[in-house]
Amino acid sequence: MLEIAGLLLALASAFALETQVIFEEPNGVRLLVADDPSIKAVKFEVQPNGQQLVEDIVEYRVDGVWEFYKPEMEVQSGDDIRYRVTVYHEEGTELTEWKFYKLTSFERPVRSMKRAVVFRDDFHSFNKGSYKIECSAWGGGNHEFQVYVNEPSNLYARGGHFYLKPTLTTDDPRYDDNRLYHGQMKVTDFCGGGPCTQSANWGCDRTAVNGNVLNPIKSGKVTTNAAIRYGTVTVRARIPEGDWLWPAIWMLPRDWKYGGWPRSGEIDLMEARCNSYMKCGSNLEGVQEVASTLHWGPDAGQNRFYKTHGELDKGSGDWADGFHTYKLEWDANHIRVTVDGRQILYVSTPGNSYWGWGGFGGSNPWAGGGRDAPFDQYFQLILNVAVGGQYFPQGCAYNHPRPWHDGSPRQEAEFYEKKSEWLSTWHGERAAMVIDYVEMVQA
Repeated sequence: MLEIAGLLLALASAFALETQVIFEEPNGVRLLVADDPSIKAVKFEVQPNGQQLVEDIVEYRVDGVWEFYKPEMEVQSGDDIRYRVTVYHEEGTELTEWKFYKLTSFERPVRSMKRAVVFRDDFHSFNKGSYKIECSAWGGGNHEFQVYVNEPSNLYARGGHFYLKPTLTTDDPRYDDNRLYHGQMKVTDFCGGGPCTQSANWGCDRTAVNGNVLNPIKSGKVTTNAAIRYGTVTVRARIPEGDWLWPAIWMLPRDWKYGGWPRSGEIDLMEARCNSYMKCGSNLEGVQEVASTLHWGPDAGQNRFYKTHGELDKGSGDWADGFHTYKLEWDANHIRVTVDGRQILYVSTPGNSYWGWGGFGGSNPWAGGGRDAPFDQYFQLILNVAVGGQYFPQGCAYNHPRPWHDGSPRQEAEFYEKKSEWLSTWHGERAAMVIDYVEMVQA
């Protein structure tokens, strides 16, 4: 008995539990326990307001933290909860006493226990030195209609939030309809004194020809200077609402270790098509749905993204109804993306590598990398709002018919000439993607 008592005393001394409780409005409760190498699992018991007990056994850690998270508990600011934590060690079990906690209004999660925070931005201002700001009209890989600019009407911080807001190009006094249809666009006019960043597809200098128009929308896109290889990325954001708006929270490789896209990979935390109604076949796919995807393959024609794609319906309401927390958890063995703790995508690293899983032929560009190549290198975080393009399939039903046609040389003009339909769905800053904070944590 003395030996057992001594062992229990030693355990209590060695593993003094520190539990952090966070309330995330409107109904989210999060508990965090710092890791110890001997911990094998953690059981959380939470009881709000004398209601039914909620239990959760967590069997894996993320970046030195064991986490309980329920985004939709029946609680509100000012409520009391009681909680208890049980930690399962190699040598035994440690059980805390019941504790009480009063939930208080949302505070941004503090920097997490035992993490190496590489980058965090709470957007008290827009620190341009932390980002690469895209300034180009090239249209991306899906032939979108925006020109990305470095202008305060499209990229700005206010009230602790960062706004990426699309606007009409003709809102700029230098551009009217006549110039849009018959003039020239020197993109450096929009670059805040900086350079044009992408010259492909006449991205730096455009002329309106063949009845088409210059890029009819200005918008914003930024890439962090910071990069991580494994760890977590967390972005709390409110996505836009409005026809043909395409917000994205995603990552591309810093060094392009294995070559051009998609050979070096792409990690999409969140993409959405923000039409209020969009139906493809039997699936509703508008602003009620967000998607996460990994892109990988030896060339664009062999991109196996469909093997690593996930979607999540909101259930009630839509994803533009408020702020939601998008999170990437990434290590050599798995990639997981969640929103408010709900899983969008989970990919276990294939046992025979991505090359083997993809069934590719020829020379393996990832042969010199890890089993999880191309996702074994440093990636940077990207935030942007695109408009139109091939991401909106022609064969789907929308609240208004898609105004442009695949293969047409006048796609931008076809889009612009129907602005009476879609512009009425853009309501000021509700058409912007609004970022509350971003955090990048190196594992």
